Amino acid sequence: MPNNKPMAERLRFTLRQLEIFAAVARTGQVRRAADVLHLSQAAVSQAIAELADALGVALFERHGREIQPTVAARQLLALAIEPMDALAQLPERLAPSPGGSAVLSGTIRLAASSTIARYVLPAGLARVRQRHPQLNIRVFSGNSAQAEARVANLDADIGLIEGPPQRDDLDIAHWHTDTLQVIAPPGYDIEAIELAHLDRHAWVAREPGSGTRAVFEQNLALAGHTAPPAHLIIDDSGAIVRAVAHGAGLACVSGLAAAQASASNPIQFVALAGLSLARPLWRLHRASTASSTSLLKRFEAELDAALDQPRN
Repeated sequence: MPNNKPMAERLRFTLRQLEIFAAVARTGQVRRAADVLHLSQAAVSQAIAELADALGVALFERHGREIQPTVAARQLLALAIEPMDALAQLPERLAPSPGGSAVLSGTIRLAASSTIARYVLPAGLARVRQRHPQLNIRVFSGNSAQAEARVANLDADIGLIEGPPQRDDLDIAHWHTDTLQVIAPPGYDIEAIELAHLDRHAWVAREPGSGTRAVFEQNLALAGHTAPPAHLIIDDSGAIVRAVAHGAGLACVSGLAAAQASASNPIQFVALAGLSLARPLWRLHRASTASSTSLLKRFEAELDAALDQPRN
């Protein structure tokens, strides 16, 4: 039964029509399906006709009082069973669990700057997944500018960056607070490091677009000092710590990165009097859409709670 309507106009059918079709296919009779579904035979026949018209295929062939599904109908039934079962389970999945929260399922796309992705999120995401095994989480890691772009381009649902945010087409909210840390190689004369003369030392830095680099340079400017030139640029905080441990120079990295990486890399922590190195971490959503769906809001609450738990 050819259907010459445009595809976008033709493929319009409802879940209820699929349910009626499945009942007819399983019982082999319109009357039996009508009894099971508590519908009139006319309503069942109309739903089957509308579904067949929408798909542009014949669904049943009559053989006496029985009707037999066509090859197309058998294919449709095989394809429709899994999504129909998943939709039927929605009330159970969304109902509050004994612990008081609903089970989360679906997919979350999270764009995070590399320091957050590597040093802040892993333990929290693991806890969320343990509580919600039906939830799929995709993390995209890059610098802050790249994370902002992913959210703006709708390639990610949520962005978490070290900032400062640079775009005006995103909704920005303070998320957490981090502290930067200046580090030096083992044996380096850290007493000789003066805030006013940082350019007298070799520096290892993140690439332009990095939130860590931007905040360090911004805070130096607010304190009345010029950022020192970078002699070695590496786009990974852990690699920067390892380079410093091998004598490449000084660097400013996330305090979390410095603390974790220093466990296996000998470095010195440097305090610079008169320079604030506290920085906010930011959460981003696309400004032109609703700030967050119900799933995203609940995921964010679960992640925040997981991150607040003590680290092992």
